[in-house]
Amino acid sequence: MTFSVRRFKAVAQKEFLELRRNPLFFLMTVLAPLILFFLFAYGFPLDAKNIPMGVLDLDKSALSRTLLDKFEAGKAFRIKQTAGDYASLEKELSLGRIRAILAIPADFSRNLKRGLPVTLQILVDGSYPNRANLVSGYAEATIFSFRTEILRDFFIKAFGSAGAADLPIDLSVSVWYNPSFRSEDFIIPGIIAIIMMFFPPLVSAISLAKEKETGSILNMYCSSVTKTEYLLGKMTPYVLISYVNFLIFLLCALFIFEVPLRGDLPALLIVSAFYTATAVAMGLSIAVCVNTQIAAILITAMVTLTPSFLYSGFMVPVSSIGEEGRLLAYGLPATHYIDVARKIMVKGVGFAEVKLSVLALVGFCVGLYAISIAWFKKRLG
Repeated sequence: MTFSVRRFKAVAQKEFLELRRNPLFFLMTVLAPLILFFLFAYGFPLDAKNIPMGVLDLDKSALSRTLLDKFEAGKAFRIKQTAGDYASLEKELSLGRIRAILAIPADFSRNLKRGLPVTLQILVDGSYPNRANLVSGYAEATIFSFRTEILRDFFIKAFGSAGAADLPIDLSVSVWYNPSFRSEDFIIPGIIAIIMMFFPPLVSAISLAKEKETGSILNMYCSSVTKTEYLLGKMTPYVLISYVNFLIFLLCALFIFEVPLRGDLPALLIVSAFYTATAVAMGLSIAVCVNTQIAAILITAMVTLTPSFLYSGFMVPVSSIGEEGRLLAYGLPATHYIDVARKIMVKGVGFAEVKLSVLALVGFCVGLYAISIAWFKKRLG
């Protein structure tokens, strides 16, 4: 039987009417992803700001004060407590009231003026490993900046005003794409991909599994509607609604979280349309294989959200994952979409530079719908 656009439209209209009759399910389809988007966006800060730090300054000199000013000048550290002994600061560190301790020895300024080595101590709370790495990096960068100034002063005193240009190494760091190190520019495109890989498959899987569980799918079995017309018509409303959700996410990313859009907007919209359709197709392929809503929910959550969250490059680059993990990562649509979204939005690349990832998404989309239609049987049993 040939594909009928009229029957396809009838199935799509029927599904829209079902959504209108079930406002709670409609709210879950539209409102729940938006709520989750803001929860993720505000709950995944990767920056370490205003880190409470304790100071043990046994030197109490102008140079030690200059070093402390260096730490307070940036946004990373906030000197919360200054003490004269280790015990009180270690107690505050163990209670979590401070996250780092800077210990300055009594001979700090004297040894610096004599050109002797100086040892500073930084104690970092390692109970939060990721934050501890950030704190250590910020502390080392601050001390490096202070050390560079001391070295420059030494050359000026030794060689006069021209000594400032005689430093052995002059390091000039230029940060591209995200010079202010805003974590939102990195995390928001990934959040959009993760949410789009959870809710659209979930609602599409529930929709088909519900008809199979309640027996209302028997009406389709007895009709002249083909399985292709039925499945595509049934999924069309969820593709459209999910794409509207994406547009809302994109507007929030641009105007609320101020994520840049430096690349090709039409390319991003086209790729996102394929990704949305792919996400819905994943839920459809799961629902074809099960007969109950609870099974569809559990399998969808396990197959879509968990792998996409862990292996897609959302938090950790795919190149940093083990070899087995990389094989799984490249088999996930979210991996390719996150790569495309970040390159278009943050790096400003065009459609041609991400064509391989786009072709992968198109392949996922077409392949999943073809598999779902092939597996679906228009008969009982």
